[in-house]
Amino acid sequence: MTAVNRKSRSAIIAVLAIAFVIVIASQASVAFTSEQGACDTSLCHTTATAITIDTDASIEVMEGTEFSFVVTASATAGPTTLVIKFPRSLESNALFNIPSDGLVRDGQAPDLDPDSLEMEVNYTMTAPAIAGVYVLEIWAAGDSGHAAATTLTVNVIHIGEGPSIADITVEPTSPFQNESVFVSANVSSEAGIVAAVLQHRANTTSDWTNITMTQVGGYYQATIPIYPAGTTVEFRIVARDGDGIEILTDPPLQYVVQAIPAPQMHYGYYLGAPAIILAYLGIALEYYDEERFTRIHGYMLTIAYFLTLINVLWLFLEDPGVWTALNPAYLINPGELILFIHSWHIWLGILSMIFGSLALITHLAGWKTCNLGLPAVLLWTILGLTGYYLNAVGFLM
Repeated sequence: MTAVNRKSRSAIIAVLAIAFVIVIASQASVAFTSEQGACDTSLCHTTATAITIDTDASIEVMEGTEFSFVVTASATAGPTTLVIKFPRSLESNALFNIPSDGLVRDGQAPDLDPDSLEMEVNYTMTAPAIAGVYVLEIWAAGDSGHAAATTLTVNVIHIGEGPSIADITVEPTSPFQNESVFVSANVSSEAGIVAAVLQHRANTTSDWTNITMTQVGGYYQATIPIYPAGTTVEFRIVARDGDGIEILTDPPLQYVVQAIPAPQMHYGYYLGAPAIILAYLGIALEYYDEERFTRIHGYMLTIAYFLTLINVLWLFLEDPGVWTALNPAYLINPGELILFIHSWHIWLGILSMIFGSLALITHLAGWKTCNLGLPAVLLWTILGLTGYYLNAVGFLM
């Protein structure tokens, strides 16, 4: 045998030995070549396996935030090696930018289960920055083509800044003891408003009372009921949006309920009584002898008119709270007896001044008639009686 043939034979033997060592080393060290090949082909899910894999069915996370979940896998017979991975070939998996495809081998970190062919891995990854429903597919694989798969549905939700409460209006801002308070506010959220509630309480110590606010356009409205005079009423708005975020006005707003002041400058009988006496006397003289007493009748009713006018004008120097009885709602609310009578007193007074003014104008124009003056006098009589009652209960004068 020549030297050349011996060298060729030696080279062949060396190459075969190196190849043998590489094959043995690769099988002994990683034993993953066949596993990865099985899970990167369509045969992965059609091969009967002895592998199971499990994780949460779904998870809800905010967009662009980290989340964690646990994947478990096991093999009972067949494969001698086990791995968990997220195949990169799936588009939904690629959206999560999973390092190294999430590949973890049995017995190597971060596998938390020390048993052979038993795996437990806690994965932490970042959700996509766009809200939506994503499906992660996770595979467990062993050698000889054994494999199994499961999915995790990731509901990525958008969380906004929460509700906004602005443009709060309160009417009236300093209510009297007979007034409710109307509250309106612009409540909005990009996620939509689920609930808006007006809470109120007395003297900052009692429990909050809830009133569901009514939406009118972009505004939510509600009315705080009547509180007694001297009460400090606190109130706030609580709003919750479609993202489940709830905010409230903090610190709460408040107002103090005012007592209705009694009139101090309304002269009542001091001017009203002489006016009524002059009016009736003038009318009586007119009926007794129209030709003789017409001029005197006119003078008397004119003086009565101006006395009443002065009496009315003095009211404008009163505390504005006196005019709360001007609310027409009290005309049909005898349950608030004083305000009921006072309201009729005011409105009949307005009507009497209309008739009285018309009577004066017709008298100055030379139209001799008592058809307008008589209703005014009758109304002044009613005003005298209601004024007497209000004075008797200490409300007027």
